[in-house]
Amino acid sequence: MTSNDGAWRIVYRLARDPIPRGETFSLDAWVFSPDAPDAPRSDVRFSVDAAMPEHGHGMNRVPRIEAAGGGRFHAEGLLFHMPGKWELYFDVTRGPVTERAQTDVHLE
Repeated sequence: MTSNDGAWRIVYRLARDPIPRGETFSLDAWVFSPDAPDAPRSDVRFSVDAAMPEHGHGMNRVPRIEAAGGGRFHAEGLLFHMPGKWELYFDVTRGPVTERAQTDVHLE
């Protein structure tokens, strides 16, 4: 997916697909810039969060993010505690600028 202003491309892989309801899950993500689409960036800060906009709340846990080397970021401890439409947020920060990418997740 591409971030909202187009500065970054984020590729992610879930450890378990589909995402389990009521159980923690993890994912790995890589951040790429448009001018180097085959070289993951390791000089950025990365975070993951999620929310249910239709319900007006987010996750009730804060995931742990670690730079896992080679431009890979590992996020664990995410939890979707109820079914419905979730938005999964990926924030990339370089210098003073943070840019977001998001995707919808529909959980049964």
